[in-house]
Amino acid sequence: MSEQPMALFFDVDGTIIWYKPGADVDATVATAVPSPAVAEAFHALRQRGHHPFICTGRSLTLVSDKLLSLDVDGLVTADGACVSVGGEVVSDEVVPAELLIDVARRAYEADSLIMFEGSRACVTLVPKDMDYKNAMGVGVVHSVEEFTGMGELRFSKFVLQESDRARLMTPENRAFFDEHFEEFALGLPVYEMTLKGVNKGAGVRRVLEMLGIGPERAIAFGDSENDLSMADAVGIFVAMGNAMPEVKEIADYVTDPVEHDGVVTALRHFGLI
Repeated sequence: MSEQPMALFFDVDGTIIWYKPGADVDATVATAVPSPAVAEAFHALRQRGHHPFICTGRSLTLVSDKLLSLDVDGLVTADGACVSVGGEVVSDEVVPAELLIDVARRAYEADSLIMFEGSRACVTLVPKDMDYKNAMGVGVVHSVEEFTGMGELRFSKFVLQESDRARLMTPENRAFFDEHFEEFALGLPVYEMTLKGVNKGAGVRRVLEMLGIGPERAIAFGDSENDLSMADAVGIFVAMGNAMPEVKEIADYVTDPVEHDGVVTALRHFGLI
């Protein structure tokens, strides 16, 4: 592979962080960390002049200090809505407030729990009479009025558990969400939605444009539906061994599973570390 500097984009959950089967992901998302081998690989990439980036569905507020301590050039968060380079936020796309309120109303009327995520804050709208354990420690509201009363609504995406999504997706609501949003299955019983046109691939392209690096010198790593858009934005797309079948199908290279440090295997395969 060329010795010119490469830009590399790493998904987090299921790619550089592994959760044991049956683990309570919500309870551990803030404390789970990459393995020492992965951390060392990031440092080695930087030492060789390459540009590693985290590229995650997590919003900026849910990127833990442990992840921020990795040796990276920047972050693509909230499925591409927010891009940070060198510690500076260079783009932060949010869902218009009127759309957010409409989403909140539809979810509340369907008795569906929904979490809104942004670069500054996250909040969960909990339906009436639902017993909810706030494992992630984010803000909680219990009505649409309380949600709209928060002040400026700056959220880039929202997340639903599978059971809540099933209650929400009446034919009328399905048409509404299809019109305005992109939806991604995460390989867990979890779905997330962003505005049309907002995805990891768009975030990757923004970074490459800023760096002056063409897609032929970019590699992306992922395991879930929200990683698929990166494949068209880079020269090489790597699927984890634990990736969803549709992710493996379009990959240029399938590496070891996350629990066996598959990103390290791939980086060695391509001669980057």
